[in-house]
Order: sequence, then structure tokens, then C-alpha cells
Amino acid sequence: FHCFTCGLNLPLYKVVNHCFNESGDFGKEWLVERFGNTFVEYSTDTLTDIELNYNEKEEFLDPSILNEFNYYHDYMWYRKLSKQVVDEFQIGYNPKTQSLVFPIWDEYGNLKLLTERSVNTKRFYIQQNVEKPVYLLNFIKQKGIDTVLVCESQLNALYAWSLGMPAIGLIGTGTSYQMDILNKSPIRRYILAFDGDTAGDKGIARFKQKIRKDVFVDVMQ
Repeated sequence: FHCFTCGLNLPLYKVVNHCFNESGDFGKEWLVERFGNTFVEYSTDTLTDIELNYNEKEEFLDPSILNEFNYYHDYMWYRKLSKQVVDEFQIGYNPKTQSLVFPIWDEYGNLKLLTERSVNTKRFYIQQNVEKPVYLLNFIKQKGIDTVLVCESQLNALYAWSLGMPAIGLIGTGTSYQMDILNKSPIRRYILAFDGDTAGDKGIARFKQKIRKDVFVDVMQ
């Protein structure tokens, strides 16, 4: 269960507990009793095996798909992106949707999804049924960088790189899934550069609450 509004991320059995106003293993037993013969044998492992088996089946995109969008567009320069950054992070252009294309890799460098941003409007195209990785974290790890700017959008993160400031993007204000990834990363200092609105303020507060306590966190005003 993952709420894209508040970022809450829970195992399914805990949602069942909530629905029945129960606690403990009630939700696991309820699910296994009804669906265990389909997914797993009834055992003390209950739903743990289901969750692990599901994660092992994760699929990634073939990087060759990026060849379809191997174009420059004036909007890249209008947003003050450097050609070096556009090339390094393989930013493309989709003539069919008239949008910039951003490849989104996971922290290990696997191509997980593509997002788009219209060059004519403020419309974003973001797939809703996949967990969003931390944008550009794989490059941060490859380069051994330990201080990063944290942005909401891909464009803001890319602009920061164009100014010589390594950055990551949360493609929003951050989720529990992304915070789990960052808490396992080697980054030692985060400089939060969220949007200056209510959602950005909430994102800053959530980031400071969720990030592990042995790192430095600053907020750019």
C-alpha cells in the first residue's frame, strides 16, 4: 500500500488490520486464509515470501529506447541547461508529445522509467504505477559525491548540475520509498532546495524527520 498524497507506505496486512480495527498478525492470517493457497503455503512465513518474490520480479527498460528521443530542443537552453549536462544525463525530446524526456535510473543504474515535461505547458507525464527512484542518485554514487542539493523537479536538479552543483531530484516532495533509498546512500550532507510553497515546506519537514540522524541537513532559503 502506497499513498502518493501523504507518502505513507505500509505492508498490505497492516491495511487489513486497520480495516478491521485489529492489530498484530490478524491481517496476515486473514490474507493467508483466503489467498494463501494461491500464493504461498500456509506457514509461519505468511506474507513475507509474497513480498520478497514480488520484488524479485522487477523489470527495467531497455536503454536502447532512448534512441527514439535523441534530439535537442530550444527549451533545454531556455531552461539554462548546459549541453554537457543534457548529453551526460541523456535528456531527449519527444516530437509526438512535444516534451522533454528524462530517463529515470535507480541507484544501481537500471533504467526504471521515463518521465516527460511539455515544452509548451507545465504538464508533466509521470507513470503512476511504479515507485519513483531518486533522480540522478546513481551518478552521485558513481562519482563518489557526498554533498548534494535536493530538488523537487528534474529540471531544477539539472539546472543545478549546469551551475556545477551536484543535485538529485525527488520528482515531487519525496516518498517513504525514496527516503529508505537515501538512508542507505553514502551521502553525508543534504542541502534542501524545495519549491517555496506549502508543499515544499511540508516536504522539507518530512525530509528532516525521515532522514537518518548521522548526516547534515541544510535548507536553502
